[in-house]
Amino acid sequence: MSDSIKLFGTDGIRGVANQFPLTPEFITRIGSAIAQALGRDTTQPIALIGRDTRASGAMIENALSAGLMACGFDTLHVGVLPTPGIAFLTRALNARCGIAISASHNPYQDNGIKVFGGDGFKIPDESENEIETRAQNYELRITNYEIGTRRDDTSSIQIYFDFLLDAIKRAPILQGTRVVIDCNNGATFRIAPRVMRELGAEVIALNDAPDGININRGYDSLEPKLLRDTVLRERADFGVQFDGDGDRAVCVDERGNYIDGDFILAILARDLRAPTVVSTMMANIGLEKSLRAIGVAMERTAVGDRWVTERMRALNAQIGGEQSGHIVLFDGGHTTGDGIYTAVRIADVIARSGKSLATLAECMTRYPQVLINVRVPRKPPLENFPAIQQRVAHAQATIGDGARILLRYSGTENLARVMIEGRDATLIDREANAIADVIRETIT
Repeated sequence: MSDSIKLFGTDGIRGVANQFPLTPEFITRIGSAIAQALGRDTTQPIALIGRDTRASGAMIENALSAGLMACGFDTLHVGVLPTPGIAFLTRALNARCGIAISASHNPYQDNGIKVFGGDGFKIPDESENEIETRAQNYELRITNYEIGTRRDDTSSIQIYFDFLLDAIKRAPILQGTRVVIDCNNGATFRIAPRVMRELGAEVIALNDAPDGININRGYDSLEPKLLRDTVLRERADFGVQFDGDGDRAVCVDERGNYIDGDFILAILARDLRAPTVVSTMMANIGLEKSLRAIGVAMERTAVGDRWVTERMRALNAQIGGEQSGHIVLFDGGHTTGDGIYTAVRIADVIARSGKSLATLAECMTRYPQVLINVRVPRKPPLENFPAIQQRVAHAQATIGDGARILLRYSGTENLARVMIEGRDATLIDREANAIADVIRETIT
């Protein structure tokens, strides 16, 4: 094949399980390509592999393992584990790479492959490009390699569990509190309740019985209604919701207010006394104003934790993240966003400050923001459609200069996203829907 198809998006390889590129045959080729791209000049290379709770996870895991072992890699399988736990263990166990099999917050039919380097960070673009080329090279022949071995060892999960508790020196900081946790039947279903109980909390666990197809069922990244209703009914101190692979966390305070990633960044930036916070174009203007009030600069990147992490590394920043609850904290030695780690750090701030989550969240005022997802069959450049651009210009003129309008495609799904932020909630809702209608008519 002379021209490679783009396999990697902003968050690894993503698709519908059992359809290209996530067929067993092609996944085996991906495994071999990973080994050949990352295994040069390495003695006894090890690939650490974990997954979330999707029914297709075991199939993908076995196909990847076959391709890796055929090229001389040993594979270490840690079972169901949050994606950030896989990244952490990759570095802790000196593996050559780590592979998380997950489609994050997507429905169960989807799945994906995320590849981390030995340093625990996502592999660079050059490595992704080489994997794509090798996987799609029909002349690929595997020779001159020792066949690798497979080892299953879920006991190494304890290393990640210890890391989470060591973040707060194993103190029972939540003694006497009641906490609601929604695991969305994903990779956190065992470890998150266990961590919170170890911290002393009375835990009320929701969606902690995965069956392979109920992962992310009813998941809402910004307004988790089930979590809110349960916190209020149980009179809990706060609630935390994780997505399917556990790299995101959003909260509900004791009053039932939604505490998204913007609020979490505002709270943790104050606790860390961070000079700079990195977030994305989707971050609410309220976060920017909240940080400016304490002399903290905010850097905006394109949407996606990859871009946030890269900018943090360039600036030597210790904290960054997204409104969706993907929070990256480098101060504790982590390399990627981690929902459970975020929850532990928020719990620590609550305990040390003696303040409730609702009180802590008063440091930021959220500006009205509307986000509409429009399903599309393809993703042509939105700026190429005069009708869409004219409707955006009309909306900007109608709302005024105080508004922000952002149009973009999802990096992981066939969705066009329309976001408008301004002071008048009714007006921005009307204009966002009008733009969404034009996108729907123009592209679909």
